[in-house]
Amino acid sequence: MNSSHKLLNQLTVGFDSKKIKVRVTRMWDAINTNTGDVFALEMVLLDENDNHMVAIVPKNLVQRFRPQLLEGDVYILEKFRVTPRKQSWNVVHNEHNIYFTYTTLVKKLDGRMSSIKFHKFEFIDFNDLSSRCQVFTFLSDVVGRLSKVGPIYEVSKSNGTVKKRDIAITNKSGESINVTLWGTTSNQFDDETILVSDQPLVFVISSVTVKQFRGSYYLSSTTATRVYMNLNISEVADYLNCIDSTAPQTIEVLHPPKTREAIQQLMFKNRKLLSEIYQIMAGVQTEELVYTSKVTILKVDFNSQLYYKACPKCQRKVTLQGSNFVCNACNQNVEYPKLRYMLKVLASDATGSAWFVIFDQEAERIIEHKLSFVLEEFNKEGFSNEIVSSIINKITWKPFVFQIKLNNYNLEQGSNRFTVTRWFHCDFERETNFMLSQIGGTNNQYQHETSSSQIPISTPDDSNQQHFNTLHMNHSSEGSTKITEEGNPHKKICMRSDNEKPINADLHGQIEENVQTEENSKQVPEE
Repeated sequence: MNSSHKLLNQLTVGFDSKKIKVRVTRMWDAINTNTGDVFALEMVLLDENDNHMVAIVPKNLVQRFRPQLLEGDVYILEKFRVTPRKQSWNVVHNEHNIYFTYTTLVKKLDGRMSSIKFHKFEFIDFNDLSSRCQVFTFLSDVVGRLSKVGPIYEVSKSNGTVKKRDIAITNKSGESINVTLWGTTSNQFDDETILVSDQPLVFVISSVTVKQFRGSYYLSSTTATRVYMNLNISEVADYLNCIDSTAPQTIEVLHPPKTREAIQQLMFKNRKLLSEIYQIMAGVQTEELVYTSKVTILKVDFNSQLYYKACPKCQRKVTLQGSNFVCNACNQNVEYPKLRYMLKVLASDATGSAWFVIFDQEAERIIEHKLSFVLEEFNKEGFSNEIVSSIINKITWKPFVFQIKLNNYNLEQGSNRFTVTRWFHCDFERETNFMLSQIGGTNNQYQHETSSSQIPISTPDDSNQQHFNTLHMNHSSEGSTKITEEGNPHKKICMRSDNEKPINADLHGQIEENVQTEENSKQVPEE
């Protein structure tokens, strides 16, 4: 090794003017999956002593350095900054990362004459995948024989459609695991090559996360994932030597699910008014427990805790028993609980109001910030913090469609606090078309009934009273407003009118005790 060159394991935190000689073994765009924006160019560097490390080109320098770098080539790099590794989503096990700066110099060498290998992976055994389920500190590399492959198809998400492909790989012991490839990762290999090949196909899949669905583990790709077929490395050669090449190689061809509901269908599936949901809760339990409701957010509850400590595997709440956190669902100690969003909002429609709880990814999607960032900003200045204020202002007094699932707290205890399993932005054109399609139908849920209906009202605290002073409820049947306590542990408001004038919903003095009842009954619902 040239004495003027440092090895990657000799780097320390800080600005380094020494040169390093490395090969770019993998390179990818780090993408915000919610917006599709590229926020960095990242790569894995490998040196002559088989040390590897991630290098990051920040967003403002991507256009400058992207033309100078090519996956597989060897370079001399100098004048870069070394930082501690990220807390999560690390591709390789190394305590440091390299950051390109304005002064970083890149010199390309002839990689064909270099002794630096082209690839290095950190393969994990299938039996050890459970230890990384929902743990995102380090991503995982796997190798296995391709046993199932499906076509590329599109699925709908809140921010548009995304490509998806399902495959499965099998290890030497015959154990299989499913892999979901998202976006551009889904077309990193050619379908025709797979279908016409009569040779065993061993896949190397890098930088995946481990997740669980219905008790089974599966792998999910990230923007750093690369898929290689029969790669020229020793681990693949070992697999090929274990496979009888004379036996017929069968690969099961999967078919995409037949029923894929588009977002516009999900938004209106089992659409109910809040009053109708309350009537379902008061009646006999039905088989269909998932409904959608169009509501307007009145208040974001930042006074209560924005998160709870969850088990990384099952996402259930952990409890502190002595000095250990325990997950009762998994029946085991949890060394590092995950902080999981638990956002509470008060929302209403024309027939009532209720508290809604939005968890984890759906909460992050509506707030558009990571939980750690929000907590850091809120702890600085509280509600006066500019970021916190912008979050509240951005979603309050805005209409959303909430998909909710009625659980035991709702059906057995009569709790009018609902868990949001998914939310959608309101599409006013589609909402109008949906309402028009309901007019004249037998199940017109937007046409008010001629008889009186009892509607529970969940009221905010005094700090939000000015919002309720402006909230009005429309109705179209005879009578007057009164309070009853019939047939439900919660007080109910019976609204009837003989004209089209709206009734003001400022009912704090009459039902203030409901607030305390509802606040005292708040629990983390079972998902």
